[in-house]
Formats: sequence, C-alpha cells, structure tokens
Amino acid sequence: MAIKWLLDNAGAVVRYRTQVELIKNDDKGLLQESLADVLSLPQVQKRLSLLENLDFNRVHGSDSTHLENVLPMLSDFGLCYDIDAFRNAVKNNAGMVKSVFDYTGYNKTQAYPFLLKTKIPINGLLEFAVERINTIYEFTQHMNYEIYDDAANHKGVPKPFRDRPIIKPSVAYGDMCRLPLIYDIVTMAEVYDRVPIDIQRKIESIIDYVISPGYDSVVFGYGILAAPGKKYYSMGWDCKKPFNDTQENTYRNLHRLLLYSAFHSITKSMWFLNTVDYLMRYKTDNGTYVFPKEYLVEQDSNWVLGSHMSLAENRRTKQWAEVESTFYMLKLIKCVK
Repeated sequence: MAIKWLLDNAGAVVRYRTQVELIKNDDKGLLQESLADVLSLPQVQKRLSLLENLDFNRVHGSDSTHLENVLPMLSDFGLCYDIDAFRNAVKNNAGMVKSVFDYTGYNKTQAYPFLLKTKIPINGLLEFAVERINTIYEFTQHMNYEIYDDAANHKGVPKPFRDRPIIKPSVAYGDMCRLPLIYDIVTMAEVYDRVPIDIQRKIESIIDYVISPGYDSVVFGYGILAAPGKKYYSMGWDCKKPFNDTQENTYRNLHRLLLYSAFHSITKSMWFLNTVDYLMRYKTDNGTYVFPKEYLVEQDSNWVLGSHMSLAENRRTKQWAEVESTFYMLKLIKCVK
C-alpha cells in the first residue's frame, strides 16, 4: 500500500528510486521514462553542472561544491557512472583522473568512498579500500577503546581544546588513521560484496567495534589530534551509532541509520531492530510515515553528517515530508525482512 502511495504521489526522484530499489521494476521503457523525469529536474541539472565543473582538488569541505558532497548528492538522486548524463559530466572534466591519482592520506579517505559509491572506474580504488580496512582492523580487532593520552604529556594545548581529550598519536596520526571514520563506513558498505570473505569478516569485526557498548566511551568527534610542533587539531568524523543516548545532533540519526543498514550483521542485531521499531511511531493511519523535519535536513554541510536528506520533493507542498519519510522507512524495513 505504501509503495503504491509513493508511486502515485512522489516526485521524480522518489518514483524512480522506488522502482529501482524497492520493487526492482524490470520494465526498461518505464525506467527510462522515469529517469528522464529525474534528469529534467532543475536540482539534478544543477548538481550535474557542479560535477562537470568540479575542481577535484577540492575534496573536503562543507559546501556543495566539494567532491565529498557533489558525488553522494547525485547518488541520492539515483545517478551514477552507469547513467549517460553522469558519465558525460565526468568525461567533460578533463582534470579529474590526474587529481585523483595525486591524492594522499586524508584526501583519499574522504574522496574514495564517493568515487566507489558512484561507480567511477578508476584503478586503485578497491585496493585502497582493502588497505584501509586492514589498517583499521589491525587496531579494532582487539576491541580497544583506550584511545586517549594523558593530558600531562601535552603542553600548550589551545584554550578551546582543553576540555576535550587528546587522542594517542599512535592511534590517530599520519596518513592512515587507525580509528574508523564515518567515511570508512561508506567505503565498507560499497565494497562489501566485491571483496573476498576474509575481508568481509574484517569489515564485520570493524562494525562490531563501533556498535559495541565500549564505543560509547569514545567522545563525540573523537577528540583532539596532537601534531609535531605543539600543534593541535580537532578530529571529528566518529562512527557513533544513531538513535543512541550518546548521539548528539539528532538530524544525523536517520542518515547514519541508513548507512549502517548496508551491513547484514547490523540489520540482524537487536539494536537495529529496536531502532526500526522505534521509528514505527511515525506511521500514519494510511500506512505512510512522517518523520520530524529535523531528520530530513537539507543545508550546506558535509553529506556524511546527514545534511543532504532532500530527495528533490517540493518542500512547499504539504506532503513532501511524508513522501521522503515513507521512502526512507521502506528502505529500512526492506533490510530487516
């Protein structure tokens, strides 16, 4: 009933994604027609223009012109390299491949998940993902949550940082941070079905690490990084599970739950099942869902923080939240069946 309601009432993006992801419609003619409706949307044309003109050196940042936001925002509209319009926009960006090959350290960690997510065919993406998984697994397999250093070991900490713990340099410093980042959740979800079973098991072990009660002791945003020269930086990008007492900024909850729903070990867990059950409180008498609007934020900020939840519905209409909420909820319910 809810799926029929979506097909009858949703805009182009939700209709198309419902056909592809919820009912797996194999009518190629209908899918092409639905995709054409998506591509005609002004929001889609704007995002494709951002991709075509994207400076691939601008990887990490909060506005919509950075790679870490442009690519997944297009993916949320149902687009990837398999789609002609997306592929043409990439090919028209002549500087892309060279920029990607030049990435090091955090730029790789923050860019490669979304190159994988949108299926852009660049050699080395999968290999880097496996390398990253191995690095994180080496640390997390011991379920070690003692990640903070003695503050007495650090002098000259800036005043704004003094109320936050300092991460041990051996745990999180250099090009390959050993702690799992929210970017890594995206990467692992994308490569899980493409890697050997031993790597899948390592992914599941990492996921166990971040959803275990011990991880609740990790502070929001991880803490402060100590760098040579008595320099200190705020880290961020933790993987705290959503809808948890320790989770701040509730607008991130739904987005993060959808990220975690990619892992079978999570969707079978009591925590996930209880969370989906909790969301049932937003069910309407019609069998649709209406989440609080803070779950459906659309604003300039990092995609991984749940800031781009819009599915191109017209937010001036009365039922936009019902359409987007219902689609997201049906995605979650599909995972537990």
